[in-house]
Amino acid sequence: MKRFIAKHSPLFILAALCLLLAVMSPQFRSWANLQDVSGRTAVIGIIAVGELLVILTANIDLSVGSVAAVSSVVGCMAMKEWDFPVPLGVAAGMLTGLLCGCINGFFVTKGRIPAFIVTLGMMMAARGATLILSGGKPVFGLPASFGWLGGSVVWWMPVCITLAVVILFAVVLNMTRFGRALYATGGSLQAARLSGINVDRVRAGAFALCGLLAGAAGMILASRTSVASPNAAEMYELDAIAACVIGGASLMGGEGGAFAALAGALIMMVLRNFCTLEDINFYWQQVLVGSLVIALVFYDNRRKRKAGLLRD
Repeated sequence: MKRFIAKHSPLFILAALCLLLAVMSPQFRSWANLQDVSGRTAVIGIIAVGELLVILTANIDLSVGSVAAVSSVVGCMAMKEWDFPVPLGVAAGMLTGLLCGCINGFFVTKGRIPAFIVTLGMMMAARGATLILSGGKPVFGLPASFGWLGGSVVWWMPVCITLAVVILFAVVLNMTRFGRALYATGGSLQAARLSGINVDRVRAGAFALCGLLAGAAGMILASRTSVASPNAAEMYELDAIAACVIGGASLMGGEGGAFAALAGALIMMVLRNFCTLEDINFYWQQVLVGSLVIALVFYDNRRKRKAGLLRD
């Protein structure tokens, strides 16, 4: 029972937090507010699942926010300027994200460049490409049918997409060879290599899937307002990393889960929503989330030192 509670602690924390805030704030428990929170969590939740795949391999991707932005601009320009049907425009955006992820994976695995440096460069390059393609202006005048993806027709559409993504990758992580290889690669790169795992292929796959999910999130984000902004998804990479850490993922690799990452994203969004409802300054919201991340990383390191898994 103790191991079960420890493994699923983000879900218990989320449930307790929601109950507490529902008692404290009648506005928080209103149906309209819950719809708003779930819709806003959809984008961060999808990006967080992609970021989790990279973190499981003991790497990090700082480019997901910029990749989401450039994907949304490419996909929306395809629909507006080149008259692509909505499904093909969405596919173009997701493929743009996949391409960015593949580039990251190539330079990390074949170029032997630290992921921090590669993805930092991609973050700047993708944001610059977004500004160049859009001319620094939002892309609007999109087809009305594009709005269904972001929930303008039925509010639960992005929520269902996010749940489908989380369930899919929960199955992948727990029931497939690729999922086990991700955990093994992050747990011990050398041991995974000696076990016959192609660690370069696994890490490259993680970056590619991370880019693909960032592209999908970017299209949902653009669909919510029917506008693709070149400044969209700024700082979302930090939110995604924070969601994974709050959800129990270890930045040293080998630990974490898809549902836990979604729970981490929900915890962040619920806290921010409560602060907004109570008119708490945005800067204090940042302090709260940042302090929570530091506290959870401190707890994770302390737990591993006690277990002998981490040494100074």
